[in-house]
Amino acid sequence: MSCPGFGEVNIPSSRAFWDDCEEDEFDSIEPASQLHLNFNDGEEEAPIASELLVLVEGPQITEFCNSSLLQDAKHICSIPAKGSSLHLNPTKAHLVATLEEDFNNSGEVTELLLPYAQLAKKVLTITVKPKMDYKSEDINRYRDEVAIVHSIGGTAADKTISKLEAPNFISGVAAGVASWRQQMELPFNSYVVYVDKLPIDGVTAGPLIKLLQQSGVHCSDRYVPKPKPSSYLYS
Repeated sequence: MSCPGFGEVNIPSSRAFWDDCEEDEFDSIEPASQLHLNFNDGEEEAPIASELLVLVEGPQITEFCNSSLLQDAKHICSIPAKGSSLHLNPTKAHLVATLEEDFNNSGEVTELLLPYAQLAKKVLTITVKPKMDYKSEDINRYRDEVAIVHSIGGTAADKTISKLEAPNFISGVAAGVASWRQQMELPFNSYVVYVDKLPIDGVTAGPLIKLLQQSGVHCSDRYVPKPKPSSYLYS
C-alpha cells in the first residue's frame, strides 16, 4: 500500500495502517507551482493605475470580449486561466480583464489582480452565468427574457436594475475583487447577467452591451459571432 498523492484524501481507520506508508514517497511529490501573470516581452510588470478596472467573467466569454471590448485595447498580460487576459484602453485609461470561469484557480488569480484593483479609481465587475442557474419563485416572469440582469454591490447605473436575491450568489475572481473593494470601502459596481445562451450570440449580447455602455465602458454597439464551420452531420 502506498500513500495517497496530492489532492486525494485517504485517512486510515486505524494507526495500524500508517506504517504501510513509505516516508520517502512524500519526497517525490512536487509542490504546487505558483501562478503568475505572463507579461509581453518588454512590458512593464508594475501594476497600472486606471480610471476604471473592468472585469468580465464567465464561461465561453472570451470571443465576445475580444470582439466587443478589446479592439482598441493594448494587451498587457495573459492571466493564468484559459483564454483570460488583461488589456489597457489608453484613450480612456481603462483596464479590462476578461476571465474564463475557472473556480480551481480563482483565489490565486484574485490575488494577482488585487494590486490593479487597489490602484483603480473605480471597479466594475460583471459575472456572466447561464440562465438555468437563476433561482426565483417568480421565474416565469423572465421566461421570455434573453438575459436577466441584477446588481450585487455598489450603485447601479440603471436604477431599474434590482438587487440579486438569495439563494442566488456569485463566486470567482469577480466576486473576490468586488468583496475586497467593499471591505476597503473603495467604490465599485458589481453585476451578474444570466444569459439564455452560451456562448453568447448576437441576441443575448444585447443586454450585456447595454450594461457595459451604461457603465461608461467603450464597447461595440452590436456583436456578430464568428461563423462556425458546419459539420454536415444531419445533411
